[in-house]
Amino acid sequence: MRKILLLILFLPSTLMAQTVRPVMTATRTVENPRIDGKLDEACWKLATAVTSFTQYVPVFKAKPRQRTEVKILYSDNAIFVGAMMYDTAPDSILHQLGNRDDMLNADAFTICFDTYNTQVDAYVFSVTASGVQTDYRINDETYNPVWSSACNITDSGWIAEFRIPYSALRFPNTDVQCWGLQITRGLRRFRETDQWALVEKGVANDLPYWGKMEGISAIKAPLRLSVTPYLSLYGEHYPYNVDGKSNLSGSYSGGLDLKWGVDESFTLDMTLLPDFSQVQSDNLVKNITAFETQYSENRPFFNEGIELFQKGGHFYSRRIGKEPSGLYDIEDSLREGEFVKKNPGQVKLINATKFSGRGKKGTAIGIFNAITDNMYAVIEDSSGSKRKILTEPLTNYNIAVVDQTMKNNSSVYLINTNVSRNHGWDDANVTGAGTTINDKTNTWRFTGSAALSQLFHRNTSDPSDVYENQLGYRYYASFGKVTGKINFSLSREAISKNYDDNDFGLMFQNNETRHTGYFAYRIFEPFGIVRDLSTALTITERDNATTGKLTNFEVDLSNSQTFKNYLTFWDGIGLDPLHVYDYYEPRVPGRAYFCEPYYYAYFGFSSDYRKAFALDGDFTWISTIDDPARRIEATLTPLVRPNDRLFFTYTLRLLQCWNDKGFATTDTSAVIFGNRDLMEIEQLLEGRYMFRNNLSLALRLRYYWAMATYDRFYTLLESGKLEMNDSYFGSTDYDFNYNAFNVDLMFKWQFAPGSSLDITYKNSILEDENRVIWNYLDNIKRTFASDQLNSLSIKVLYYLDYQYLRRKQSKH
Repeated sequence: MRKILLLILFLPSTLMAQTVRPVMTATRTVENPRIDGKLDEACWKLATAVTSFTQYVPVFKAKPRQRTEVKILYSDNAIFVGAMMYDTAPDSILHQLGNRDDMLNADAFTICFDTYNTQVDAYVFSVTASGVQTDYRINDETYNPVWSSACNITDSGWIAEFRIPYSALRFPNTDVQCWGLQITRGLRRFRETDQWALVEKGVANDLPYWGKMEGISAIKAPLRLSVTPYLSLYGEHYPYNVDGKSNLSGSYSGGLDLKWGVDESFTLDMTLLPDFSQVQSDNLVKNITAFETQYSENRPFFNEGIELFQKGGHFYSRRIGKEPSGLYDIEDSLREGEFVKKNPGQVKLINATKFSGRGKKGTAIGIFNAITDNMYAVIEDSSGSKRKILTEPLTNYNIAVVDQTMKNNSSVYLINTNVSRNHGWDDANVTGAGTTINDKTNTWRFTGSAALSQLFHRNTSDPSDVYENQLGYRYYASFGKVTGKINFSLSREAISKNYDDNDFGLMFQNNETRHTGYFAYRIFEPFGIVRDLSTALTITERDNATTGKLTNFEVDLSNSQTFKNYLTFWDGIGLDPLHVYDYYEPRVPGRAYFCEPYYYAYFGFSSDYRKAFALDGDFTWISTIDDPARRIEATLTPLVRPNDRLFFTYTLRLLQCWNDKGFATTDTSAVIFGNRDLMEIEQLLEGRYMFRNNLSLALRLRYYWAMATYDRFYTLLESGKLEMNDSYFGSTDYDFNYNAFNVDLMFKWQFAPGSSLDITYKNSILEDENRVIWNYLDNIKRTFASDQLNSLSIKVLYYLDYQYLRRKQSKH
């Protein structure tokens, strides 16, 4: 029995050891083919073709339904890829239009280059039959280079033709190149993926299974230098209706993004005076939890090429250009007869710089720096006299990181983040290190990390005006099996009471130890009506590090399966069967709330996206065991695609909580909890019309309504239990009615590679009061009668590439 178990665990390792990597030879060309999707030049006839593809899905190792032929050329300046996707039914090729990097209902061709052949990272270039480009790196999904492609549907199938300039890649400075290579084809109507180098299912890393590309020699990395200047016009209207303050305002600005390849491995990115007025509006919510709301990052500069700076999880980019810390303190600073003339709601970013790359020996170095400006609120009185109050000081954000790859896709890193503020405000510093160690078969993995945080608080009571240094630490260790049908892991994490990396990172909880056990079983091949299946059991236990009291003990059993008709269904059950202590909800250090045990169940589904109409949905139910508290949340999302140009989705989310107990206020030294009924309704409509692949109009409309009513109040005892407090009986001071409405209408025209014209209109309404409106229609009417912020921005970006300008000058 023991031998059988070992065979099951190590079978993926044995298969990988026996894998023979296929080889493709690239052909040098003097003639640069036109990128027109035709492959009719003589140079393509001289290139070596590969045609040996194998099904990855739906039937592993089966023969593909259709034949594929791929050729690769190279010159002194670029790689050229020509692919002929033969199809016996070309009129059935799916070719939905979309924007770059969209997930579309379309056939696709993809080629991947592991230029250093280290099996750690790779460049991925893909195009759909409708000509929509997608690109990323394995370790950076936001990688967005400038390259050319063309597609053409013919009577024999469809053609994809690429030109990828060397300026879009990094590769070794050697005479002879040997790159890792993977080629895939997707036949959307069959949900089929064919691979040139077949990858075993269930592996933690695909790259060791890839083939190799040889034949490239005597090429040099070009000077990678590009500049993208921009010009932006912005205007807004908001009914301040204050004497001396206009309801209309406007501005214009200019700046640029610069990208410079310092050498073949390292790149410098810089943005000067950036403009983010066209960034998608945040999904504002009413937050009554003890933790801040986490918002997604929509600014391109902070999304692209930042994977290296996220080592250890100490970088939350929304800290840069955040809401000023003293934004809401201004009203309390007003003197008689004064009003707020100006109080910016966002810190201004002056510049940001990234230097990053990985050398040929596997050493990655990254340096990130950003500077934000002093922010002031302007106060004015009836005589016209003005004064300023600092709401956020000039701040420098810095990250330095080194990451070293080792054998077997293992790695080790060291990172430091630092926040320095002017005007005597607090500073912060975090230093972290970590490692990932895989065995030679990439079956077993150990992951470990540790970090030390330092907060430098200004001691205002000390005449010498020195800083107090608050030290904290955290560490994490995990070991498990990551490859094959059976996966499992055990982990431990400890965070000290004083650990805090929230000045630059995002951390919700500290002062705890956490133990997690995970076991999963996966089936990759179809059986019966099921296409694939995954089941997982997770057990989590948390303790308060100071008191040793239990703060969480949760058991979760989850399941996910996709049927042969591509209906995906997931479900799960879980419970926390013990009374535990919550040290955050009381909002007072050292105090804890004695929580009731609870159990929950959830399920969800997603239908076949190949259909013109698809439907997603999920449902969650949570209930306490000894208390009548209940929570129900449901989401329904229809997806409609009337044709290949038009696509829209509508999401409706409903949340209802009954007898939810949580923090209400503090009364002298007492912590007051309330018993509340809470409801949320969120609606999101997103639509897009593609005039063509480089010209689109998109609409995003979101309406969010949250309300709560309190009917009982309690005093939190030292034991953590609640005692009825009748002094608050009948109070409506803590009821709330919150509405957030946003419209984003975006017109985008990419008139040249890397260059675009963007016109964005936004409408925003935000209302928060404690008078609850029960009727949905009455609430909408009141919301739309509230003050609205309307804005219009126009932005032009023009991409200038040194190599392109140089070639153009040479022709002249």
